[in-house]
Amino acid sequence: MIKNIKDILCIQEIYDIYSACMFEPTFDKFKIKAEQMQNDSSVSVYGYFSNEKIIGVISTRETDKTVEIIGISVDTKERHSGVGTKLIDYVKDKSSKPIIAETDSDAVMFYKKYGFELKEAVKVPNTDLTLYAMLRTAKTNK
Repeated sequence: MIKNIKDILCIQEIYDIYSACMFEPTFDKFKIKAEQMQNDSSVSVYGYFSNEKIIGVISTRETDKTVEIIGISVDTKERHSGVGTKLIDYVKDKSSKPIIAETDSDAVMFYKKYGFELKEAVKVPNTDLTLYAMLRTAKTNK
């Protein structure tokens, strides 16, 4: 079951899952990010629950033209069980707008599996990190 969890973001259980999609995560950084998301009316945050336990999280920001996936993560013990698919499907079913995501190399194939195209790769200066811009066009959302 997928529920809106925006109002309960600042808890350890959600941090334990969501931290996997954060750069150099700490609980303090997560609390700041969670408070920013809670105060931004364009942001939605959903949790996937199994047996009343949260096992996946997706956060999005909607503009007039697009929906951006800010972050998506699934409990490490629950990965490859379809939770990520259900979260992506939930977002694409809620909007007919193009969906964009910025990710690292670990998730490019995950997004491609759901119809996203790689649009740009940018090397982050002074790091070994490359960021990838992914796009799922509106006509393929439904």
